Amino acid sequence: MKKLFLLLFVSMGYFFSSYGQEKLTFSKVIEVKDVDKTSIYISLRDWISTYYRDTQEVLQMDDKDAGIIIGKAIFLYSMNNLAYAAYEGKIWYSIKLQVKDGRFKVEMLNFVHENKKGNAPTCNLGLITI
Repeated sequence: MKKLFLLLFVSMGYFFSSYGQEKLTFSKVIEVKDVDKTSIYISLRDWISTYYRDTQEVLQMDDKDAGIIIGKAIFLYSMNNLAYAAYEGKIWYSIKLQVKDGRFKVEMLNFVHENKKGNAPTCNLGLITI
């Protein structure tokens, strides 16, 4: 019986440790009925201009004809707990928007954590996986 429990705990440890190897991503197709590609594209550009401080700095690719917008953005990360203060910093990520008639696809990927300068270098998480 002890060997069975030992085998169970060892296998659980293996599965949990090997699980976090995929990059964190978010992807969703959003249906917008009876709206053409150009109108969706203009709305997405308006959204980017509203929610990102400097669109020239964020946008990597902006092709109206192909209906593709790609950007690299950042948000500040902070925990309101003193024990995790060393992890405060920035999270960089990529956003990709693809537009077609009646729908568009949103992808957020390549989340990379970078802690504040002066914090412990070991608290810099790098690429975030799940």
